[in-house]
Amino acid sequence: MLKAKLKNHYLKKKIGQFSQTKSSSANVSTQKIKTVGIITSDDFFNKHEFSEILIKKLQLRNPKVYSYRKFSKDHKKSYKHFSEKDFNWKGHVLDSSFQSFLEESFDLLICYYPKKNIFLEYAEASSEATFKVGFSNASTGFFNLDIACDENRVDLFFDEMKKYLKILHKL
Repeated sequence: MLKAKLKNHYLKKKIGQFSQTKSSSANVSTQKIKTVGIITSDDFFNKHEFSEILIKKLQLRNPKVYSYRKFSKDHKKSYKHFSEKDFNWKGHVLDSSFQSFLEESFDLLICYYPKKNIFLEYAEASSEATFKVGFSNASTGFFNLDIACDENRVDLFFDEMKKYLKILHKL
């Protein structure tokens, strides 16, 4: 219990530090989108095939997807999922594959989670992606584009994102 509270405290502190450092150096790249990363929660990961949606809506291929799922002893270790156990009590990422995902400089990072979650927020904040898109009600100030729509309307989310990416000459 104390370990979980300390972990949450340090993650919030790190998110605040990312906020200060990244807002001062925030400049949006004008390059076209070639690489895509997606951060989502496990329930959306299981419901939607994001790779197919990206091909159909944006004509982008091979996104790297990572999803947060609550830790369970029944779950096998996966390179597509992370949990609270992948962070130590000081908020440092323990899983090397997840850390390399965060360090990869994607041209577009799609944060598909509508409710605030400290672990997803940390992943969003610490990502080296040049352009970030997500839900406006889950925004922590790191998104370059906030989209306000119902989380179950995946097509609408991607249609809106496509519209604004075209306006910004990123597609």
